[in-house]
Amino acid sequence: MDEIIIKPALHSAVGGLTLLTALIATALNWTALRKGSPGQGASHASLILLQLLLLAQAAVGIKLLDQGMGVIQKYVHYLGGLGALALLLLPAWLPARLRRPALPAWTATASLLFIVMTFFIGQLYVRGLQNG
Repeated sequence: MDEIIIKPALHSAVGGLTLLTALIATALNWTALRKGSPGQGASHASLILLQLLLLAQAAVGIKLLDQGMGVIQKYVHYLGGLGALALLLLPAWLPARLRRPALPAWTATASLLFIVMTFFIGQLYVRGLQNG
């Protein structure tokens, strides 16, 4: 694994895919809530896919850090990504008596906000590297 070198563009691409998936997951979960079927079908699958993409994004980011890239902005950027994942895991941590039908939609929304923040902080950092 140490011999494999990845480009920062991969991190940006996975980040863009994660952002798109977060938008779709949020929309699907609010739609499912309105239709009375939260946490089922495509809305549930979208949250699983989003969690997997966040894990992949973190793995790529860790590899970039291992290559010596991204040290300056790692705290805000990577904590934002981990925050997005933690919000999606929140429903599983809560006891069943505290889970509400709207919880997947709200956690998807909060996670989306973290993902947007993290994505744009990362993009600003990349632009800064390219410009100077």
